[in-house]
Formats: sequence, C-alpha cells, structure tokens
Amino acid sequence: MSPLITPRKLLYEWNTRRNAKKTLKSLDRAFRTPDPVLLVHQMGRAGSMTTVNTLRASGLDLPIFHTHWLNPASIVKRKSWVEHLPESRRPLNVRVSERVARHLMEEGLNRRNWKLVSVFREPVARNVSVFFLSIDAFVENFQERYRRGDIDTEELLTTFLEKFPHNQPLEWFDDEIREVFGMNVFDYPFSKERGYETIRSDNVHLLLIKLEQLGDCYQIAFQEFLDVTVAGLKNTHVTELDPSKPMYADFVKNTVFPDDYLDQMYKSAFAKHFYTEQEISRFRQKWSGKTS
Repeated sequence: MSPLITPRKLLYEWNTRRNAKKTLKSLDRAFRTPDPVLLVHQMGRAGSMTTVNTLRASGLDLPIFHTHWLNPASIVKRKSWVEHLPESRRPLNVRVSERVARHLMEEGLNRRNWKLVSVFREPVARNVSVFFLSIDAFVENFQERYRRGDIDTEELLTTFLEKFPHNQPLEWFDDEIREVFGMNVFDYPFSKERGYETIRSDNVHLLLIKLEQLGDCYQIAFQEFLDVTVAGLKNTHVTELDPSKPMYADFVKNTVFPDDYLDQMYKSAFAKHFYTEQEISRFRQKWSGKTS
C-alpha cells in the first residue's frame, strides 16, 4: 500500500461513495412520487452543509437534498470542470444538481410542491471564503509556496481581484431562483432586522435567511417554515477549519480592499435588498481596514 493512501483515507473514501449512492437512490425514489421535496438550494460557502445537517438531525419527514446550481447553463459549466472524472468520482453536489435539473426540465414545477431553504451571505465575506476554498485553482502550488513563505497577502489580493468571479453572489438569485423557479426574490419585501423571510409563488415556497443572523433566528425560522423543532445548529465546513486557515485569517485581518471593489459589492441590488445601511457600513469598515 502506498504510504500516501492510509487506512483512514480509504475508509473516508469508502464512506463517501456509500453515502453518495444512498443520496442518489433517495433522490430517484423521491422523484417517483408527487410528494413535496425540500431543497437546501443556495450559494456556496454560506452555511449550506450546516443547514442540511441541522435539518436532517431534526427528524423532518421530508426528503432533503442539497444543491448550489440548477440553471442548465450553470450545470454545463460545473460538469465541464469534472468531465475528465468517471461518474462515481464526480462531486456529489454536481451529480445531485444534474439530476434535479434534469427532473425539472422533464417534469416542470407543477407536479409537486417545492420547499426551498436558501441561506445567503454578505458578498465580500462569501467571495473570500470561496477563494480560499478553491485557492489551488487560482494560485499554483499555493500550499508549498505558503510553507516556504513565498506568498503574501498583497499578491493574494491582486490574484483575487483579477481572477475571481466576483458577481456570483450578486447574480445567484437571478440565475438560480428566478430562472429556475420563476420567483424574483427582489420583488418581495425582506425583513432586514429579523434576518429571514418566507415567500411563496404558486407551489414554490422559499425560506431566505441571512447567514450573519442564522444563529439568532434559525429555530423560529425553521419552526414557521417547516413546523419542526430544531435543537441546535450542526456547524459544518467552516472556513476557519480549512487547511488554508492561517493564510485565510491573515488575509481577512490585514487586507485592505479598494473602494471601487467595495462599491461594486455593496451598492448592488443584492446588498441593498437584504442588508441595512448599518450592516453595510460595518462590512465596508471591516474590509477597508477602517474598523475601530
């Protein structure tokens, strides 16, 4: 056995494949009936796995699936990134998204009731988190260079500003809710102070929650939306636990973002619709290095 392939890693990979098969079989089974389906459908790095695991632990009597992309254009893009891999080795979220998207195209929305939970996050923090999650796609040999001390926050900021797709969180609700489910969230009021809102359009029922207030409002939000009692959050996939944590923490603490970038993020329709002026001011102060 190769020293790089440890028994622990083999067990992890075996469990991953087993859970993937279980999830896909459950998905196929759910779509053979007209019963309601619950999708935790949201932008990445905004607490999606925390939300999924919290709801699954609640004993909710609904099939729960996790997706980031359902727009056919998004599916094609994500599939192109992993098409060199055999089907069984492709990320589960890509396979689930592909199957749900195909089902929507073939069956439409009207056969069942769709319950959607979408937690979102202020755009700069979300983008920085995704950047570090995918750091090797933007900075070649990042881990090795970091260990050698051969990379600094200034270079990372330049790479981030020049290469990262910054508009993803600003456009996500248009691409993945309006285009897929026919619901424009910006047409509905949102309670910025309490941090969550439920909206309904025909047989699509959507719960929106700010990640920044998830810890304060998740119990009442899930109770109102799903009639389920949730004891506590199952925190999962926190950026601070990633291997790049030291550089991530240093970047967040010491990087000063240019005003034009902060304008792009915080003067957007997304930011203005979901966040108060006071919240936006605090975000700007944090990322501009002006926090007292």
